[in-house]
Amino acid sequence: MLEELIVLVDKNRIQLTKIDESIYEKLRKKIEELEKMKEEDERVADELRTIRRLQKKLFELRTGRIIDAAWAKVCGQEISFKEDDLTSAERNFFKKLVELIGDFRREVFEEKRACAEKVLVRMKKDIEILGVDGKRYKLRREDVVTLPAENAEVLIKSGMAEKVEVKG
Repeated sequence: MLEELIVLVDKNRIQLTKIDESIYEKLRKKIEELEKMKEEDERVADELRTIRRLQKKLFELRTGRIIDAAWAKVCGQEISFKEDDLTSAERNFFKKLVELIGDFRREVFEEKRACAEKVLVRMKKDIEILGVDGKRYKLRREDVVTLPAENAEVLIKSGMAEKVEVKG
């Protein structure tokens, strides 16, 4: 268990990786088991301290990446891992964070949304963004869509879209 945990912590320093769905439960059980044995053997106490330290490190690494990814997703950026790499508890945490951050963002920008100017653009690349209007846009190459001016401007400047002029 100790070697497996060391490898997991090491891998997750670089990037969030898929882990056993039951890893947190297995760690809790191992800690309980070692707690009962530590009175009898000093080496068990050392192993217990090491496992607790690694458990905390794994939690901090993964939780930090999940928090960063939730922020990125709300801002319309790509996330650095696949949601399938998360345990079900982590996935639930991630979704709740995205929802909370999105709700807060909409609350902050609500007044601005009401009078937001729209711009017609043609997409040059596939992209998924969260608009300043709080809507999620899943855009594909060659789509022609009306977007909030702030989002359209960023996409046009980055070369991902072009403004469509309507004559009339």
